[in-house]
Amino acid sequence: MGMKVPKQIETGTTLGGILTLLQRCQFYFSLLNFLMILATFYYTTLRHILPINFFLFLVIMAGLLFVLMLVEYVIVYPSLVAFQMHQAYKRNPLVKDVEEIKKEIKELKKVLKEGGWSVV
Repeated sequence: MGMKVPKQIETGTTLGGILTLLQRCQFYFSLLNFLMILATFYYTTLRHILPINFFLFLVIMAGLLFVLMLVEYVIVYPSLVAFQMHQAYKRNPLVKDVEEIKKEIKELKKVLKEGGWSVV
């Protein structure tokens, strides 16, 4: 006895567009939030412990962010893409169809060659 999956509702593109826009803007919201947290951390804690000016603090944080982005781009991202491509290939039903078509073409070429036809 299986659970019935409810049918999908045709809602148009508005809801999907709003969700996509919110997701894409989340990066900018996060960046602004992070900058505000950095400023708060600097003014409430760091400047009392380590007396550096705020501009130098921002430059250090930007440098750290750049290094982290570089590590992400050089090491993590290629591995993530390779994993996603591997998963997509493994689970793609078209792969079986293409392999079957290739097998059939190979068999057809063999039959044509046996019949004296020139096959490229």
